[in-house]
Amino acid sequence: MNKLILVSFFLGSGLFAFGQNARYDVRTVLSDSVNSKQDESAALLSADGKAIYFVRSFYSGNVGGSSGKQDIYYSNKKSDGSWSVAMNIGSPLNDEFHNAVCGVSLDGKRLYLNSTKIRQDKTIPGISLSNYQDGAWTMAKSVSTFKFPEKGFFQVFVSHGEDVAIVSFEGLDTKGLEDLYIMKKDVNGNFSDPIHLGESINSTGFETSPILSPDGKTLYFSSNGLGGQGDGDIFKTTRLDDSWTNWSKPENLGQRINTNGFDGSFSVDPSGNAFYISGEGSSGPGDIFTISMNPPPPPPPPAPVEVVKDSSTLATGTGRNNKAIQPPPAPKRIDTLGQALFEFNSIVINPDSKESLQNVVNRLKKNKMYKIQVEGHTDDKGSEQYNQRLSERRASSVKRFLLKRGIASAKIKSQGFGELNPVDDNTTEEGRAKNRRVEIKYFIK
Repeated sequence: MNKLILVSFFLGSGLFAFGQNARYDVRTVLSDSVNSKQDESAALLSADGKAIYFVRSFYSGNVGGSSGKQDIYYSNKKSDGSWSVAMNIGSPLNDEFHNAVCGVSLDGKRLYLNSTKIRQDKTIPGISLSNYQDGAWTMAKSVSTFKFPEKGFFQVFVSHGEDVAIVSFEGLDTKGLEDLYIMKKDVNGNFSDPIHLGESINSTGFETSPILSPDGKTLYFSSNGLGGQGDGDIFKTTRLDDSWTNWSKPENLGQRINTNGFDGSFSVDPSGNAFYISGEGSSGPGDIFTISMNPPPPPPPPAPVEVVKDSSTLATGTGRNNKAIQPPPAPKRIDTLGQALFEFNSIVINPDSKESLQNVVNRLKKNKMYKIQVEGHTDDKGSEQYNQRLSERRASSVKRFLLKRGIASAKIKSQGFGELNPVDDNTTEEGRAKNRRVEIKYFIK
């Protein structure tokens, strides 16, 4: 079980049915200005969507160096929609232990952390608060008195209104592994003892990675006990009353968001763009992805065809010389710009294909008129449904390769075709190897 986004305290150290009613855009990995080759996890948006906080693990730039467990990083959204180079938030919030932001106030001047430092050489699970004063963050102070277990996984989300916290941990009344609990802030500014959110949400598996919408009504979380396709899918549920224990049946966000691996830390900005952590179905490092939650607009109606009769037609009335005014031609499509090949049942680009992809990068950088479509394909081994998903993941893998080398996301569309378009015979291994591919088609306006 790979809980990529969790901050854990282990052995005393500081240490889903798919949703069918939504049609989302293709998800996109954020650029190298935010993601690194190390593991990014615990992503959290500010309420206005203009800043994102996350954790980077065992990175040479951490306060404790590559042996420093987890440090807090942040990136700000620029006026052109891109994200600034991620910065380490520094001490005193980062040290050699596990550090993570679990809440951001509406004005961005208060950060909640999901650990409490009890002495210089030890932190324990809890909620603490730091204020931004005189151009720096203060030492975080505890705002919870409940004694959480120091073994196992632990994660918190503090609402933007700072009045409640949703906590994931394994308590005495937990059904299986980690369950979700509610903690309310009292008049002294401390969070109360946790109350179980109920069996409509919590399962015999784990429920973790909770994030509430700014209005406090929709809860996003990850679970491996409610059905799904991976080692932790993202679900959403709606609060039905003011009790905080009555929730709608959790809905799986579906295959366009969830992968075969762990997916979590799902935040939605005011424009309807979601940001979350995914390992792309692997057990390797996680990255931050984004996807639009707004359904695409309906296609425009076909252009009307106006029939114009020339003078000869009008004279004879035969109509044989009718001329139709056609809609303007579509952008001219040029064929394949490059391709990548894959091993059986793999989304890892064959090393021999990377030279071809680098040539694509070079050409795209030289010719600003190009826009491309990345099209994934498979052989016919396996079910059609599985191959469709595999083709989409292959296309996403190639798109990610291009994004990491500076090609703008706006220039790339990605689509999977499953096993529908073979270029060779699927009855031979040589033919199947050619069909396990991603083709890059390009267009000129």
